[in-house]
Amino acid sequence: MNSTNVRSIPNMKKNWQAQIDQETWMELTRSFERVVDTLGMIAPVLELSKDKSEHEKSRYFRAVTDLAFNGHRALRAFSQRWAVVQEENLKGWSTKDSVDFSDIYPCAHQNSSSDPPSILDSARRKTDAAQTGPL
Repeated sequence: MNSTNVRSIPNMKKNWQAQIDQETWMELTRSFERVVDTLGMIAPVLELSKDKSEHEKSRYFRAVTDLAFNGHRALRAFSQRWAVVQEENLKGWSTKDSVDFSDIYPCAHQNSSSDPPSILDSARRKTDAAQTGPL
């Protein structure tokens, strides 16, 4: 996905947002509109068929079948594209800020019996030395 013209979509997790470039956003929008335009027309077409002759009802039912198949294809296309976007964002989210510390942890486990040096104590000594100045 292109990183220009990025839109953020809030996810269920509070501190995570999916990044979708404008081209992908427009593709998803067009795909979803096809879903609505097809599946959303089934009920109105069925409603129109109520007072029609048997021959006309058959024609309306064929139109409903056509809408259902096209809507199914549109929905499947949308869900496949959405799954790709979701996977790309989750992959980027889980690895973007992770740093590999695998070389440090085994050494730390070997030295876990001794007390670790306090970084704060070292910083305090440096601060105290700077404040008192040379003797």
